[in-house]
Amino acid sequence: MFDSHIGVAEAPEIDDGRPVPTGVPGVYLYPRSFETIISLLREGITALAAGEPFRRLTIPPVISRRTIEHAGYVKTFPQLLGTVHSYTGDGKAWGKLAPLVDEGGDWHAQQQISDLVLLPAACYPVYETLTGLALDEPRKFHVEANCFRQEATAETGRLRTFRMVELVTAGTEEYCLAYRGHWLERVAGWFSSLDLDVAIEVADDPFFGPGKKLFQAAQRMQELKFELKVPVGDGLVQAIASANFHKDHFGEAFEFTVDGAVGNTACMAFGMERIVLALINAHGPFADRWPASVLSAIGGGDD
Repeated sequence: MFDSHIGVAEAPEIDDGRPVPTGVPGVYLYPRSFETIISLLREGITALAAGEPFRRLTIPPVISRRTIEHAGYVKTFPQLLGTVHSYTGDGKAWGKLAPLVDEGGDWHAQQQISDLVLLPAACYPVYETLTGLALDEPRKFHVEANCFRQEATAETGRLRTFRMVELVTAGTEEYCLAYRGHWLERVAGWFSSLDLDVAIEVADDPFFGPGKKLFQAAQRMQELKFELKVPVGDGLVQAIASANFHKDHFGEAFEFTVDGAVGNTACMAFGMERIVLALINAHGPFADRWPASVLSAIGGGDD
């Protein structure tokens, strides 16, 4: 069965291209046809970035808890952060807790928070690598990671575990603003060439900062984050990518400079599963049946 509103198969027995639900909201299994489109997107983003000196890094799904605390994420998004806990007691104490597993009890009551948390965005480990550096030219990173956010809703595309590709830079304020503008325009054009109905909107969700409502208003005024929104299902429009300017927040947090001043950062972020959902919504689940012009534009067609 298939609910056309949410765009997710309930219990497919064949590869119909749609994510397969698991026993918990916001976590899905992905069939071969879905992963084929993911691969095409990777190739396309790589082609877009080929003309610039990006350092390629694959990011693990966990990050130092201290790094996330230092970056300000805990203060701003405590409800989204997934922490890593583990049992630190001895075998004798565990012997008393073990029966609770079968009983559905609190077998985890004595677990302690570890030095790791689940990665909420692909770019955070990059900023830590810049700690204390005095840069005389911009740095650029092309990163990919499996991320986690404890989302409260479970609509299509509102995932708790998801893949993110980011094109990140550190530089002067002028450079980062120009970088953000360049990539916003370029990616919007790329999505249009894929026959996606894209709209650019100023976002109001904060990257950081105390006082969420106050900061949201300030962010809208400063236009720190632009979202590229596209239909991903029947009547459902979501942000599938964003172009972000963080000002000197991470430069101050990690104490790096560019040309003698506190460093600024910017990034172009791609939500991979959401882009696939948008493409499936527009062209169907099987890439080999898409128009040749779309395959060429995404990077999956012959030159």
